[in-house]
Amino acid sequence: MDSTTKSLTERGAWNALIAHHQKIRDLHLRQLFADDPTRGERMTVDAVGLFLDYSKNRVTDEILKLLVQLADESGLRARIDAMFRAEKINITENRAVLHVALRAPKGASIVVDGANVVPQVHAVLDKMADFSNRMRSGAWKGYTGKRIRNVINIGIGGSDLGPVMAYEALKHDSDRSMTFRFVSNVDGTDFAEAVWDLDPAETLFIISSKTFTTLETMTNARTARDWLLAGLGGDERAVAKHFVAVSTNGSEVAKFGIDTANMFEFWDWVGGRYSMDSAIGLSTMIAIGPDNFRAMLDGFHQMDEHFRTAPFERNLPVLMGLLAVWYNDFFGAATVAVLPYEQYLKRFPAYLQQL
Repeated sequence: MDSTTKSLTERGAWNALIAHHQKIRDLHLRQLFADDPTRGERMTVDAVGLFLDYSKNRVTDEILKLLVQLADESGLRARIDAMFRAEKINITENRAVLHVALRAPKGASIVVDGANVVPQVHAVLDKMADFSNRMRSGAWKGYTGKRIRNVINIGIGGSDLGPVMAYEALKHDSDRSMTFRFVSNVDGTDFAEAVWDLDPAETLFIISSKTFTTLETMTNARTARDWLLAGLGGDERAVAKHFVAVSTNGSEVAKFGIDTANMFEFWDWVGGRYSMDSAIGLSTMIAIGPDNFRAMLDGFHQMDEHFRTAPFERNLPVLMGLLAVWYNDFFGAATVAVLPYEQYLKRFPAYLQQL
């Protein structure tokens, strides 16, 4: 068995961590500060605009070194590099895991199955930007000639939780002359509440489903089409002016009545839970504008580069992951509390929960 395929419990650092846990498990945090008064200043990391204070965790310098050793022994650095090289680390589906490509700069190269996918990503972003600008400016008109003032995203799981979280988090940058709502529950009251005060002539629906066959999403999509047609006289031609799709299934999109020119693509190397910065984020881009959306992607890219290059001792995602291992596997902690004091981040815990 090679060193990268051993389980965590078979690694040298594991037994040392067990011994340290025995010493620290009953020790109060106050004692840790009394024994080490400078830990509050020392056990912090500041990177790409985020500040992490982990001094209030039940760890010592030696425990942190052992956790980093555990990561090294497990081949974490090699696995990170493999992800960025587009190796198929999703062994269940034999796919690359490349949400990092969604925010890569235009000149980057990330090759999947012999093709650089970065130009494809930016082509979709440019298409999204053009559509968003037409929507925000009023150049896009609905079936009756009215401008669109309401956007409803219909999706489920990652096609809902990411977009609604991002919209709420960035609402202060959104176009307040427009209304944005999100429907995911197959219970009809979710849709009914979303549209109760809206004019069909001023409403656009974004249907987000890779296959365009997801049961819950398509049930709500058909309800939306019926509502729209009932409000606009029943002319099926209205559908193409009030529906767009985020999908890869052009035939099903066309069958629904959506113009495939208004279908926004994404790829099977994008995991649904990580898809909010792909075309799944179209509602977010319409809300905050293409420039702000690209600024958000740039922030994601900066964190990707920090994750890829920073030493584990100063690596925000790695440190948080190692602390999760420490608490879960040694203290038996089954949950973690995420408590955003910033009201705009109220949907962040629900987004994280799906991950």
